[in-house]
Amino acid sequence: MILEDRTKILILGDTPKVATRIDTQSQSVVVYANPSIYGRPLRSEDLENIVDDPLRHIPKLDGEFFIVIETPSKIFVANDRFASKPLFYLFNGKELVISLDYSYLWKWLSNNNHLKPDPLAFYEFLHFQRLFAETTFDTASKALPPASIITCSRSPKTISVNRYWKPDFKKRLDHRKVIAKDLANAVQRSVITKTREIKNPSLLLSGGMDSRVVLGGFPKDKLPHCITIGRTPNNEVEVARSLANLIGAKHTYVTRSNSHHANILTKAVTAGGGMYSFHHGHFFDIDIPETDLILHGHGFDYFFQGMYLPATRRSVLGRPTRSYALKSINYDLTGQYIKEAKYRVKGIDFLSLLKSEYIRQATDRLRADLDSVLASVTDVTTDPYDKWDYLTTSAPGRHYTYLNILSVESLTEQRTIAFTNEILDLYYSTPTTIRHGTTLLAATIKNLNPRLLEIRNANTNMRPDLSPARLTLESWKRGIRRRLRPHGNHSTDPSTKDRSWPSDTDIVQTLSNQSDKISNLHNSDTLNSLQLFDNSRIKSLATNALQGDHNSAGAILSLITIEKFLST
Repeated sequence: MILEDRTKILILGDTPKVATRIDTQSQSVVVYANPSIYGRPLRSEDLENIVDDPLRHIPKLDGEFFIVIETPSKIFVANDRFASKPLFYLFNGKELVISLDYSYLWKWLSNNNHLKPDPLAFYEFLHFQRLFAETTFDTASKALPPASIITCSRSPKTISVNRYWKPDFKKRLDHRKVIAKDLANAVQRSVITKTREIKNPSLLLSGGMDSRVVLGGFPKDKLPHCITIGRTPNNEVEVARSLANLIGAKHTYVTRSNSHHANILTKAVTAGGGMYSFHHGHFFDIDIPETDLILHGHGFDYFFQGMYLPATRRSVLGRPTRSYALKSINYDLTGQYIKEAKYRVKGIDFLSLLKSEYIRQATDRLRADLDSVLASVTDVTTDPYDKWDYLTTSAPGRHYTYLNILSVESLTEQRTIAFTNEILDLYYSTPTTIRHGTTLLAATIKNLNPRLLEIRNANTNMRPDLSPARLTLESWKRGIRRRLRPHGNHSTDPSTKDRSWPSDTDIVQTLSNQSDKISNLHNSDTLNSLQLFDNSRIKSLATNALQGDHNSAGAILSLITIEKFLST
């Protein structure tokens, strides 16, 4: 029997569906979301093993989950290797407070007079569109790192957090073709595992590579209902429809309104706890066809296209090519990452937005958080590219685009095909030069269903399996044809109108009902409560963004996110 004066657990907000559970008078184990073990669903004996020895048996779980165990003497909370359900917690002796929705935890702290905002965390978000390590927007709570177990002793009242798994960075020595075949097999196994009990699965299908990989992983007798969302039935929609039609899958185009991002502002900020720029909440309030489960291609881009690795575009005789060379990483990896991470908000110097007394602190804070992420792998890799990518991919649930996934979850249950232990291990073991670019995913699709390579890539309007040299040659030939016959119908790279989602500048321009609020951000009581920003710089930034300056747009969207989070 648990005594009343011993530490209790308090779970705030909504939780995913319960996968399985065991409750007795003295102990319980509840597993949320969609884990598996040895490629099958969990059984009662698995739960009994987990309760008896959590530290030994939780590492055997695969996929997406978090788990809560209560015994008379201890509380255990654990997450998966992806932090796919971002989990926030604090311990005050009396209670272990946890939440998958940071907005609830922020409100709980405020209601209990324990809220102390961390201004420098808001700067980190502004710079990177995300937070790193255990950082949250307050000084009391923490984000649980991936593959971690919280152990809370009820008496004496203590807490510890330990990682139960670390990546193995040892690289494979075989060829791209072999790795692609292994990846294709892993994708097929993931699709089977994650759709085992599902009768009516859907797939968010774009015209690029990531969701095409997932489509190829489906068996012919259980194809998904493919869904593409856009403002108009544009090039992306046309390519996705062609992919679905090619293999006989049903396809539906769903229209997104021009005012979509203005309409979802509050919901997107609240659901993401202010930790993701609101405009990544693409799927909030989208009316999709009825389905039991939504799948998507999230993760394959940053795992197997190396899209966030530092790279420079090659040129020939002064002309840019479609080939990119990995850029060298200098001795100050952290400092270089702060300046060159591809997803940082570009176009302005964010330090210039701060009051002078915060500038040194802000830089030091970024370094400290990034260094704390790297500290967990300093004993397992010395490769600078491993470390660079690890900063981006170590906790996919904190990736700057993860609001995409949270917005899908607002519609129905979602599962991420890329989030299996096998696929993650493949990512870490694939040499950097092989997973940089689109050739590995193209080879993977060739193993899954080579017919899917017959349809052009909506990002280039060329075959997806062309080498960088062939891509360069074809793009140069297209340019020559356009110059010789300027009024002809020649294929070109898609514009923003041909893509599912608008640019940052387009979004700012469509926030017509927010224009007064944008122009008055410098007078926002909530932003000013952080005592962080130079108001004159904020005013100038907002003016430039409203006048169509693309360099200011991304920063304004992040500032709107912060302002809305604080005011909501």
